[in-house]
Amino acid sequence: MTDLTPIFNKCVEIVAKELPLLLLNQSKNTDPLPYLVNDSFTKDCHEVYNNLIRLAAFVSQIKPLYLQNNDELSKYERDSKRLSAEEKNGIDEEFRIKIHQINEKLKFFRTYENRRNELASSQKKTFGGFLSLFGDEQDDNASLYNQTLSTHRAQMIIFLNTTTHKCNSSFEKMQRQRYERERQLNLLHFQNLDDSEDLDVYNNFKSEFKMEVSENTSSGDSGTGQLTQELLQELTQENQDLLLSKENQFKQVEKLHTSMLDIIKLQSELTAHLETQGEQIGNLIDNQELVELDLRQGNRTLTKATDRNKRGSNFIVATCIALGFLLLLLDYIS
Repeated sequence: MTDLTPIFNKCVEIVAKELPLLLLNQSKNTDPLPYLVNDSFTKDCHEVYNNLIRLAAFVSQIKPLYLQNNDELSKYERDSKRLSAEEKNGIDEEFRIKIHQINEKLKFFRTYENRRNELASSQKKTFGGFLSLFGDEQDDNASLYNQTLSTHRAQMIIFLNTTTHKCNSSFEKMQRQRYERERQLNLLHFQNLDDSEDLDVYNNFKSEFKMEVSENTSSGDSGTGQLTQELLQELTQENQDLLLSKENQFKQVEKLHTSMLDIIKLQSELTAHLETQGEQIGNLIDNQELVELDLRQGNRTLTKATDRNKRGSNFIVATCIALGFLLLLLDYIS
């Protein structure tokens, strides 16, 4: 069997030399269509999406350190990486700024698309009025292209809005977990409570006890039994008072705890309702844009159909009149 490899290599060399020239000539001969839109909308949307991916990755990366509680024991740990309360508040503020900037960009994208659609419709009304009478194919292609492009870009904006909402909701959930943990830690630290009155009572009792002990040592062994009984009675009374005050404080703490839980539940319900309302408003806006596009397309097709019907009726009337004159002429000649 003969070896055809050299012939095949020669064919490959010929195709490799002539194919780029053919493609270059075709690219020079093909003129771009006049109704194509060349702007940076897709590039800007891709940039916003990359920023959202970075924010989501930052939230997942910072979550373990963000949810750690800065208690007193963490001060003695040298090698542990922790975030202070100021750093966490700075992260909250920076994240809110980033989300606000992304929302502003999405609003700008919506207004840009609305204005572009209005400009395209106005240009078609001004320049395509005469061509629509004859059913121009380029006009149909331009309207179809604008409708498809508007629908595609509206879906891109919806996707970016949904991604932004998911990223923001994940960070808000993490933030609520942090506040809940800090609240539980503060409830466990009883030294933060208002114990000034109990400390004053304890200091007064300590001073009185020292004075009585000095008097007992100076008076002798005769009155030690009586004084110890009196001290025991005072100690039991003070102990009961301290227990009562602590029980009252615990009741107040429980009331505060229940009220805080109710407030957190209400806040979570309000945020959930606001999120659902925001999603519904965004969906209504997007549906409104799609309905406007459908109405514009329907009006265009309706105007085209009415123009064609008018042209057909005018042609029929003109032919009837011409045939009538022809019949009259034939009758007059005969």
